[in-house]
Amino acid sequence: MSSDAIVLLKQEHKELQRLFKEYRAVGPADAAARVDLAQHIVHDLTVHSYLVDEVLYPQVVALLRDPAHEALRGYRDHRAIDRLCEEVSGRGVGDPAFTGLVDSLLSAAAQQMSQEEREWFPQLRAALRRADLQEIGTRLLAVRETAPRHPSGPVSDAPQGAPG
Repeated sequence: MSSDAIVLLKQEHKELQRLFKEYRAVGPADAAARVDLAQHIVHDLTVHSYLVDEVLYPQVVALLRDPAHEALRGYRDHRAIDRLCEEVSGRGVGDPAFTGLVDSLLSAAAQQMSQEEREWFPQLRAALRRADLQEIGTRLLAVRETAPRHPSGPVSDAPQGAPG
């Protein structure tokens, strides 16, 4: 298994896309399966967002030592997705807003992952050394074990280490 941070995050994206596809394939009549899948998605997105915001981004900022560096401009925080995760986790399929919220969450997350892979990850790969990406990846793997599994409520608007 690679410890390259970008490879690890792309693997997470692939697994999330698989879950999104599985959710969309479940018919509305199977409410229990939809709720279970939605909660699994919320769990995985919460972990992914935490790893990017609290591990990857701060380490990239520290390594580049330039808050205006081009590789940092591509960073998009996960706050909108975090808020959607909070809303989905607090509702059941009987809630009239549930399906719309899950659809919004899947759409926003898919769009963000695509943008990260298309824009931000190539900029990071160009800006950082391979050893740096492997060190960050090793840290991502270690922190994943203790990362939050459930949305925790209100979040701040700026990620840790973000330029003020």
